Amino acid sequence: MVASAQIKAIFWAWLGLSLLDIFVVRDLLWLSEHWDIKRVLVNFGLTSLAMLSLLFILNPIISRSKIGKNIVFVIITVPMLVQLSHYEVYRSFASSFGFYEFSQDPIMVLELWLAQFNYLKSSVVLLLVYGLLSLLIVPIKVVRWRYNLNVIGFVLLYLLTTFSWYGVSNFQNSVLTYYSTLLQMSRIQVLEFKHEKPHITPSQAPIDDLPNIVYIIGESLTLSQMGIYGYERNTTPKLAQLEADKKLIKYNNALSIGTHTRLSVPYMLVGIEGIDPQGRIYQTPSVFNYAKARGYATAFISAQDTRWGHIKDLFVDRDVDYFWHGVTMYKNASVHKGADDMRVLNEIALPYIDSVSKKKSPFFLVLQMDGSHYPYTTHSARKHKKFLPEDTPNSINAYDNTVVKTDDYLAIVINKMRKQYPDSWVFYSTDHGQGLGGKAGKFNQDPHLNTIHNPLLVSAPKSQYHALMRNQDLPVSQADIVPSILAIIGMKPHTNINGKSLLDKQDPNRLRIVSQYMPTQHNDPRAVLVNPDLSIYTLDFEKMSVTFPDGKQTIRFRDWDKKYQQIFIDRGLY
Repeated sequence: MVASAQIKAIFWAWLGLSLLDIFVVRDLLWLSEHWDIKRVLVNFGLTSLAMLSLLFILNPIISRSKIGKNIVFVIITVPMLVQLSHYEVYRSFASSFGFYEFSQDPIMVLELWLAQFNYLKSSVVLLLVYGLLSLLIVPIKVVRWRYNLNVIGFVLLYLLTTFSWYGVSNFQNSVLTYYSTLLQMSRIQVLEFKHEKPHITPSQAPIDDLPNIVYIIGESLTLSQMGIYGYERNTTPKLAQLEADKKLIKYNNALSIGTHTRLSVPYMLVGIEGIDPQGRIYQTPSVFNYAKARGYATAFISAQDTRWGHIKDLFVDRDVDYFWHGVTMYKNASVHKGADDMRVLNEIALPYIDSVSKKKSPFFLVLQMDGSHYPYTTHSARKHKKFLPEDTPNSINAYDNTVVKTDDYLAIVINKMRKQYPDSWVFYSTDHGQGLGGKAGKFNQDPHLNTIHNPLLVSAPKSQYHALMRNQDLPVSQADIVPSILAIIGMKPHTNINGKSLLDKQDPNRLRIVSQYMPTQHNDPRAVLVNPDLSIYTLDFEKMSVTFPDGKQTIRFRDWDKKYQQIFIDRGLY
């Protein structure tokens, strides 16, 4: 009778935890989207069985002392609360990058966690887990062979789901996938890359006819919220007018290089589209190096704190004549909030343009915006708050107001350059977009289309308008901006640079990669291969698996079409 009561108690506790995992840590929407996917059933089923075995293993600890019960309570609830909060924001569970992010900037991560903390769901988790574990406080007799069998079963199931090519953490039990991610992190080696950029021989060609160039890097701006791209709200009236006047070209099928600032921005300044497991970025000249060798006065003005992601260390060298970043104006600048874009533009960038234009050399200027990062409400001033009320810091109204600000910012720069320097060029692309809810989550953890399908804008001399328009609807990448600049200034790109000049006709069948498998992002071994129609193959290089665009079919990488495999092999996969 005692054994039967014990088994029933464990079963009900396990069933309760499983339902809590599906309906509270995740939600009904997740279930409706995934219940018919075989990989979900296998992953959740196996990890649930592992969780059942774990409860049998922990049962003696829970039943023998209150301290033991509290320890098990912490072991289960901490992962659940972390996964719940991460899922609330990103619609996915915490990845190895999330743990790295916490280790590098715990205050930032905790601030975001608190800002998105769901008190109701968290309270439900705490109360129900405690109540379910209370079911296990019954006197038990440990049968050694049965206990050992559970230990063996748990270990085998845990290792199988953690390291199998078929395993996906987002489809698994939230508690076990949390500890699996920690275990997988322990296997990731800290790689050292050779930092040796080749010297570029200064050009002896005349500089009299070289155009001035401004390259603007946005922050967290997604195409879906821009009126110029068809959004129902008129968030970009000034850009729309520039387009109508043929002073601006928008690209409709452009992708970001990555999903995070310290991944995208370094590669945007080099012209490499991932993957980059071998660290080619460290052996490739930056766009500043090329511009300086061609005879340009070079400048890098960032509203952000460029110490984030070591961007300053990577790019501010002797070939950058003038450098300024947001901490100079705003002492509390962080990855969340830098200096005010309009202040930086009016007080630093525009005066720089006016001063440098008096010199004989043409100028090449990179502007990095504070942009549309969360919390959105802090990234627009009163005059740009067109959509009210901003009910919460990360509401759609608050976000759209940051787009209004960017519209104003870009229009000021473009109009100035077109008026004062008719032959000048202005490039704009954002480092990544935002999920803004739904399947993509709220921010930018994973490569959903709202995160990676982003605006790419060019304002060019009239003589180049038709050449650039040829590619307006063709598949392009923000990695193409640097090769375009090199084509304009007549410099030959390094062999590592794999972006394509927008001045050349693009391949309508071009396949593009959005990657996290890059050393500026801890070489997180994940990427997506994006078709021209924006359908996505998802790759996990740790498990060497490929998930097809339908999200249901997954195969081993080695069983994939050879032409697709070769794309990644050519980028240093093996």
